[in-house]
Amino acid sequence: MAKTANVPLPATGVIRVAENGAAHVEGFRCAACNAAFTEPTLACRACGEPVPPAPFRAAETGKLWTWSIVRRSYPGIDVPFVSAIVDLDDGLTVKGTLRDVDHDALAQGLAVRLVYDDAGGATDKDGTPYIGFHFVPAGGEQ
Repeated sequence: MAKTANVPLPATGVIRVAENGAAHVEGFRCAACNAAFTEPTLACRACGEPVPPAPFRAAETGKLWTWSIVRRSYPGIDVPFVSAIVDLDDGLTVKGTLRDVDHDALAQGLAVRLVYDDAGGATDKDGTPYIGFHFVPAGGEQ
């Protein structure tokens, strides 16, 4: 993506950012078997179809598959936090931080949604901000 003034940069390889700054997660889907992937491939890894999976805009809701409560991290990172793997409703699986949830309420299948954020305030060397994402329980504020 070419850098445009005031348009945030994607903090991860799965995020796409429009000229207006709106972000979404991009996946790739095989037309033959419907398998979904987070990165482009020359052929489907699931069925071997030689046609590259096509890009699609990922769902912003899903279910918690598994998680880990992180209690030690790098300086400046608040702990504990929940590192989560989420199956999005369209079949794509992504990893991110799950916020605003009581650790005792964590359960496989918990409904969650994506929230886009400022990637912890990170900027590139020119001061251009990055955009990232995290998860919150479905119905949660942010």
